[in-house]
Amino acid sequence: MAKEAGVTSAFIELVKKIREQRSLTLEQLADLTGVHRTTIGLLERNERTPTLQVATQIANALKMPLSELIQEAELIVSGKSNVELLVEFHKKRKPNHGNLRNEDKLLQTIGIDSHTLLSAIDSCYQTLDIIDEQLIGKGALPMAHLVELANLSSMVGNMIGGGIADHSNGLYSRNKPHTYPDLLPQSAKAVDLELKMALETNKPKGHLPKSGTYITFRYVLADKLGNYFRGKENRGDTVWIWEVKVGFLTEEDFSCSNTDGDSGKTASIKTEAHNNMHLVYYVPEHLPYASKSDGKYVGFN
Repeated sequence: MAKEAGVTSAFIELVKKIREQRSLTLEQLADLTGVHRTTIGLLERNERTPTLQVATQIANALKMPLSELIQEAELIVSGKSNVELLVEFHKKRKPNHGNLRNEDKLLQTIGIDSHTLLSAIDSCYQTLDIIDEQLIGKGALPMAHLVELANLSSMVGNMIGGGIADHSNGLYSRNKPHTYPDLLPQSAKAVDLELKMALETNKPKGHLPKSGTYITFRYVLADKLGNYFRGKENRGDTVWIWEVKVGFLTEEDFSCSNTDGDSGKTASIKTEAHNNMHLVYYVPEHLPYASKSDGKYVGFN
């Protein structure tokens, strides 16, 4: 019972600090949750224990999975994390609208708006974070240190693809695994859409070069708060997407080669072709290139 009480108190403290960080008043959180202001106040003063229903309503209001909040409360109780770190983590983790670029090109090329793209990235982050928190809670390493990076890229790509389908208001659905294209159009605004991932400055790649519309994501591995330092020896354990591009590619836009560790031929998007794709999301603080000028890098358009 003592541990359960500790987790409940940690859950309430975490929710309170997240509310305060987001500058939400008790009244505003009450309106979002559909729970009376007095009840929220009693919870925050530890004068009442939240029911499962109330806890779910609070998590939904904060747009966070209840399972994640509970896991984090358990990490706090076990001493593997603390409220301040977790609140700052959630603040930094939210994809920033200010990092969007060429929103008109995003809509024209693949039919989705910026909200769908940010929601897909956010849902991917939430899934990754829930997995890592479960691993850490069991005393294991985060996933980035447990799987090969090529497999990590594939996993992140699948999560992003699922996020786009889930948040596209019916424009897209997921295709079968390892089947072109990754996302199937469900309305006239959508297109056959293939998704490619790459770590740092690597070229997005796959197994077969095909003409079609592509969305590419590149990411870095930084620490939990997004602090990033170039170099393989400085890689952290948390995925942060630093670039997203969209565009139409032909078979000639790929270079094919046999790569050690890959099954069969690898088709990488040529640098010039990738540079000509439309940049729709860019996080300058995670730029993995050696040099930058005025916030630009090769292929910024």
